Amino acid sequence: MRPCVPPGELLRAVQAWWPNRASQPEFVSEPPGSHLGSGGPLEGSTLHNQPSSSPHAAATGYPPAPWTMRGQVYMSVWSVPVYRCSVRVDPVFEPVIAGGRLFVTGAFVTYEPGSTLTYGELAMNLVVKQRGVRRYGAVTPLIWVDSEPSLRGGRALWNLPKEMARFELDRTPPGGGFTGAAWDERERLLGKARFELLPGLPRRVRLPFSLPDLYFKQGQVCETRDSFSTSLRLLGGAWSIPEDSPLAALGLAGQKPLLSFWMRDFALTLPAATPVADRRTSVR
Repeated sequence: MRPCVPPGELLRAVQAWWPNRASQPEFVSEPPGSHLGSGGPLEGSTLHNQPSSSPHAAATGYPPAPWTMRGQVYMSVWSVPVYRCSVRVDPVFEPVIAGGRLFVTGAFVTYEPGSTLTYGELAMNLVVKQRGVRRYGAVTPLIWVDSEPSLRGGRALWNLPKEMARFELDRTPPGGGFTGAAWDERERLLGKARFELLPGLPRRVRLPFSLPDLYFKQGQVCETRDSFSTSLRLLGGAWSIPEDSPLAALGLAGQKPLLSFWMRDFALTLPAATPVADRRTSVR
């Protein structure tokens, strides 16, 4: 499990640590139907491993935990005024608020060959506190994938509200970096993001904090004791989120990320969610 950061220190830590924020790129809107970047989509971004032939996979349509995952994460972090966010989380949690702001992360993820499943993902998290207990973490109220087995497994093993989406993911735009876009099953644009390598930023960094992932499953707060390793690099990041996108409910429209980074060649072993030690989590 990753260590928690005291919530009162979160905003100060991010603001003090992120250098040269003014140099982040602006997102330039593209005409409908245009392609992101000049390179092709990531190999495997729409091709997925099928569930294994084990009895469990045959019966459920998804691989059993633990899932071994490899790939890339392109993530941004926002500090959003509370009044702008209308997304709700399970009642057992409450958003962590500092200076009238809450904290949102958004990421495009590519799970690559060598993973239990290979697929694309768009995940949006909120930093939260468990009510009545000094336990902090991140919950995922919005998440999309382009793999049916991932959707089924995410819902069953971690109670993640996964939905299906279509992605265009490109790691070969001019100058390096990454571009990503996602559309839901109705072909509604969820959002676009562009991440750029910027001169003057350190090639490798260590984040000043980390948060565990929390889940609410079968009336209990759960977590995963996962194994995670990666190499971090700071990037410039810009997002474009339509007003009719579910992501707009997070209050991100017109908001610049505090920071953006690349979790390069990550390795993750993700077990099933299990109840935390403190069992005082039932919602009555």
